[in-house]
Amino acid sequence: MEISDWKATRGLNEAHAMSDQRSVSHSPLKTLRVATLIAWLMIAGSAHAEEWRFGIGTGFSSFSLDGDIGFATPAGGVIADIDLSNSDTSDLLDSAFGFAAFAMKDPWKINFVFATLTLEDKDSGLSAEWDKTQYELSVEYRFAKTGQHAWAVLFGVRGTDHEWDISTPMGRFKPEEDWTDAIVGLTHAVPFADRWSWTNRVDYGFGDSEGVTSFRTALNWQPYRNWIFNVNARYSNTKFGESGDIGRSDFYLYDIEEAAIGLGFAYTW
Repeated sequence: MEISDWKATRGLNEAHAMSDQRSVSHSPLKTLRVATLIAWLMIAGSAHAEEWRFGIGTGFSSFSLDGDIGFATPAGGVIADIDLSNSDTSDLLDSAFGFAAFAMKDPWKINFVFATLTLEDKDSGLSAEWDKTQYELSVEYRFAKTGQHAWAVLFGVRGTDHEWDISTPMGRFKPEEDWTDAIVGLTHAVPFADRWSWTNRVDYGFGDSEGVTSFRTALNWQPYRNWIFNVNARYSNTKFGESGDIGRSDFYLYDIEEAAIGLGFAYTW
């Protein structure tokens, strides 16, 4: 397999399988529309160059959540310990959708990712719905090749939006929060057999949050020129808000570790 073929597999490692039927009136999603426009203008403006390659993909994933979530309620701030396995989140999943797109011309690569999901839990006297939406626009620059190993630095922006709709015997309330982080990271890609490659990414987000650390790895298979499939694993540790702010009217805490495994596929040209 040519180097120009296996390098395209890095874009597949960005796809998430998530979806939602929500409104797009909130400011993070307005930012999403602007970021999407900028990304595709950059891609379209370079489309005349034969050296550019493009791809779009999606996939399926299973994930777990472990940590603390807190928010203000009419009765005061609350913090809940969350420990949801892959089977638990599967039972709570109402809808999910996500996709990733990329454009690349060595040594540059532009990535765009959008993902949204809704978890819903209904019990006697309690109903809770959680909507999470996330987007990312990033750029990679390949700075080194050691043998067949390609190394690149990454920088960009990631936006996150949370919305809740909770009904209890005491009433209904809708906590929400959004934040935007700058991200920096390092990517690695290497082909190790005909039509097979291994890709990795580690990054750190900072800005509105207290820090987001994430790692992704994928085993990629390209049986056809324009199609790539992979098995991937992801881990992230997100820290937003402080537990000491529990008395504030705008209190929101999200201190969660997320681990996921998935299957992805992408069309490239």
